[in-house]
Amino acid sequence: MAKALTDISYQKRPYNNHLDSIPGENGLPLVGLTLEIIRNPYKMVDRLYQTYGSVARGRVLSQQFILLTGPDINQKILLDTEKNFSPMMGYDVSLSEFYGGGLLMRDFDDHKMHRRMFQTAFKNDTMRHYTDLINGIVKDHISQWQFDRNFHFFPNIKQTLLDIAAHIFLGLDNFNGQEAQRIAGTFEDITEGMMGIIQIDHPLFFLCKWRKGKQARRYMENYLIEQIPQRRAGNKMDIFSVICRETDENGEYFSNEDIAAHINFLLFAAHDTTTSNLSYIMQYLGQAPGLQERARAECQHKGKEALEFDDLKDMQTLHNIHHEALRLHPSVMMLVRRTIRECVIDGVNIPADAIVNVYPQYTNMMEEHWTNPTKFDPDRFSVERAEHKRHPFQFVPFGGGAHKCIGLHFAEMIVKCVSNQMLLQYKWTVPEGYTPQHQVFPMPKQKDNLPLILYKI
Repeated sequence: MAKALTDISYQKRPYNNHLDSIPGENGLPLVGLTLEIIRNPYKMVDRLYQTYGSVARGRVLSQQFILLTGPDINQKILLDTEKNFSPMMGYDVSLSEFYGGGLLMRDFDDHKMHRRMFQTAFKNDTMRHYTDLINGIVKDHISQWQFDRNFHFFPNIKQTLLDIAAHIFLGLDNFNGQEAQRIAGTFEDITEGMMGIIQIDHPLFFLCKWRKGKQARRYMENYLIEQIPQRRAGNKMDIFSVICRETDENGEYFSNEDIAAHINFLLFAAHDTTTSNLSYIMQYLGQAPGLQERARAECQHKGKEALEFDDLKDMQTLHNIHHEALRLHPSVMMLVRRTIRECVIDGVNIPADAIVNVYPQYTNMMEEHWTNPTKFDPDRFSVERAEHKRHPFQFVPFGGGAHKCIGLHFAEMIVKCVSNQMLLQYKWTVPEGYTPQHQVFPMPKQKDNLPLILYKI
């Protein structure tokens, strides 16, 4: 039986940096394993797992962490039936300065209460409305793309998804307007600010990424709060407006500050993750013309220029491609928690207040659970093979348990709508012998922004 959690003193305690009793290593002086994680986190995880087992200690700069590996451990951490693991404290160092108060930064009953704020926004009737908007925006953007030998997919799809976010998340009808452009720039500054090295919020450091990100965060919060009264009084169906009208169990509106925090985080969580996923889908389809033709045939079979909401569930090939790209390149590379009390994981005593990390990509590619795991093979997700069902927690690109991504169906809707229109309008390849280098943080992507060679159908 799950334990009731009324004591929140764990939120005030310092991080436990005394983990030397756990097998592992601290890495290089000062930086620890930081450089290895930035270059190739999969290789780092594999080395620690093969050397020390499913529970291993590491260090990033001055912070020690515990790496946890394997589906059984994923299940224990993500379901958290004993309430031993805090997402809020796990992400406190990396996200709280820019996304504090967002849904990921809340624990247990507080998280459950705030999660209900999003229920209407992701119901079928609302999603049906979003589908029509997405299709129109994608069509407009694709028709304006300049397809030449210098075409790169990533910046173009990023702009397209920013337009979708402006309409569906914020209810801005004119993405090219001054207001939308300011918000787009603000969003970029916040994302870049997360990677800032000099973390001083002072006017003298106005050129530093972190300082610019903090200013952008304040601007975004003020903008959203100013908008809330008119959104509550209206009937618009964008996510921001819908959330403004939601009430808690006592029939009271959620606070302005809570709404602003949730929308700010939702923009980050939904936009960049889908940009990453679509870029890898287009790369793999460009490298596999036969699979691209299969996917195109599925789209052509519908006989429509754009998918309607009721069509989405039938697009099994697109579904499998979407999930296979996420398996190899999960948009969220690391799931982080902090222990609330001492517990035992796979026979190892884990102290309270310790950072624990789960890397979905590694579990996604463990040979014990996947056939030829390094190969891009969407059919592994087919009904006949269903490799992802060998263990309920071997494939966790959207997390799991109470914190499972609330927008996972929304993300798949965008992916299918974009992929459908690309497949109906174009054939494409990647440059011969294409083997890109990959950026890992803040989101996975090809470092060269994915050059594509497109041919109009």
